[in-house]
Amino acid sequence: MSPVTRRILLYWLLLLVPTCAVGVGAIQLLRREQARIAEQEGYASAARRAAVTARAGLIVENVELLAGDVQTGLLDGLAALPARDPDAELTGWSRANPLVRVAFRARSDGTVLHVAAGDTGEAAGFRRRVAAAWNPVPPWRTPARAEEEPASREAFSAGPAAASASKDELTARLQATANVAKVQSARRDAQSAARARSMDYSAPAAAAPRVAAEEKSTDAAAAVPREFQRGWMPWSHEGRLHVFGWVERTDGVVGVELELAALIARLGAALPGETGAGEGFALCDEQGRVMHQVGFVPRDGPGLAEIPLANGALRGWEVVAYVDAPLGKRTSGAGFFVLGSVLVGILLVAILAGGSLLFWQARRSATEAAHKTSFVANVSHEFKTPLTTIRLYAELLENGRVADPERRADYLRTIGRETQRLARLVGNELDFSRLEQGRKKFVREPLDLRGEVARLIETQQPRFAELGLVLRPELPDGAVEIATDRDAVGQIVLNLIDNAAKYGAAGGEVVVRLARREGPAGVRIEVLDRGPGVPAAQRERIFEKFHRVDDALTAEHAGAGLGLSIARQLARGLGGELRHAPREGGGAAFILELP
Repeated sequence: MSPVTRRILLYWLLLLVPTCAVGVGAIQLLRREQARIAEQEGYASAARRAAVTARAGLIVENVELLAGDVQTGLLDGLAALPARDPDAELTGWSRANPLVRVAFRARSDGTVLHVAAGDTGEAAGFRRRVAAAWNPVPPWRTPARAEEEPASREAFSAGPAAASASKDELTARLQATANVAKVQSARRDAQSAARARSMDYSAPAAAAPRVAAEEKSTDAAAAVPREFQRGWMPWSHEGRLHVFGWVERTDGVVGVELELAALIARLGAALPGETGAGEGFALCDEQGRVMHQVGFVPRDGPGLAEIPLANGALRGWEVVAYVDAPLGKRTSGAGFFVLGSVLVGILLVAILAGGSLLFWQARRSATEAAHKTSFVANVSHEFKTPLTTIRLYAELLENGRVADPERRADYLRTIGRETQRLARLVGNELDFSRLEQGRKKFVREPLDLRGEVARLIETQQPRFAELGLVLRPELPDGAVEIATDRDAVGQIVLNLIDNAAKYGAAGGEVVVRLARREGPAGVRIEVLDRGPGVPAAQRERIFEKFHRVDDALTAEHAGAGLGLSIARQLARGLGGELRHAPREGGGAAFILELP
């Protein structure tokens, strides 16, 4: 493993290990936080379930209180009817009280003596219903019924004292809700409506018949248990619920059939006027039909809690509580974990990306430093070679050691060529510096490009002759006039010719071709050689600064790797382009396009 590879591996270990540790720690913290949120959601769900169920329980109690007020008031009214002319009183009461559908009087054995109804059809229907409901014995003669309806008996059949005690107990609980005033107002209205007719009698007059009944009870009446003196009986007839209430007195039995629609209309006051967000409550009958609802009540779907009414007269009725989302199935904890994981992932990616960027920048800086070192070494070598040649030949000529005139002329020509080479190198370095700093300025002026290219080729012919190469121009007839920078064009063409001389010497020839461009106005200069060409992977990289296909300091051809980079930048500064293309038959073609 090379030192560079070891340094890279060490760097990535130093970056990855802490990053992975941070990621694992963050994920663990997110899991703990998710568990804590889930636990809190569980507590919140349980608390909400308990609160909604408690509110449904309060609604049930409110409904039972309202129904109890109506039932107790009606039975109290029946008990308070005077013994004189009870049929007339029942008729007047049934017409005046909206809660009474039918009033009746019957014997203890169940024989109906009188029916007070709005019309004869209603009376006949009542007789049919009771004939089916009271077969074989009436409800006040059915001991089993007293066992089936303990709530009805205790709450509504034990007399006003027991009902009052129950109301006092529940009133204290209702005061904790915002609907106490509403329920109390509804109860007052129900009590007033239930006793609308009985209010015509004074309290002493109403109590007197009951006292007399207790003092003068017969043996048959004494055999009837106390709890059978009053009560309620629900009965379903032809798919409809009917509720009967009765009071067994010494002079017989008096009773009513409750007007269920009027009662249901009043029970709506037991539901709260407002509910919590996403909560709802519904009062449903024995068939599941919604009689009253408030808040969120879906058409389908189970309720959170279903609490049946304890009132025996409304057997099968219930209050159902709903919420808009299943409690205990919240996903905020999972959402928090997902969001947190995404943020942690973004943080880790940012750390790795930042580390990679720093690493790339460091490697780039190291590469540029190495390139600059190579550049300085190569430039020093490039400068040293022509300077040494110029100094040697100049000293020989100065000291008169060359007597042959032909040799002196040859030495002078060599000094001139090396001077041009040195000038070209200095020009490249100056252009590189100006281009890097953005200070390169172009002076555009009319130029005969054909004449300029011919002059440049002529100056390079001796050098190519020494290398054994043929520098062949292919120029058009006549002048080619363009407006451009003479020095920049000359620098580009000399760099391309010099590059062809270095790397295309094995091909034997270099062609410099000038032609007008087809289509848009402009010219094209092509420098073609028969060298080894440029590998496909290097055809764009050769225009990068300091890049050489063979980058070793001891390469066969010395150079800093700046010639093609400077040439492309100059071409683009003139509004043109410099590109490479493989030459047909082998070799390389560098194409300069100028506007």
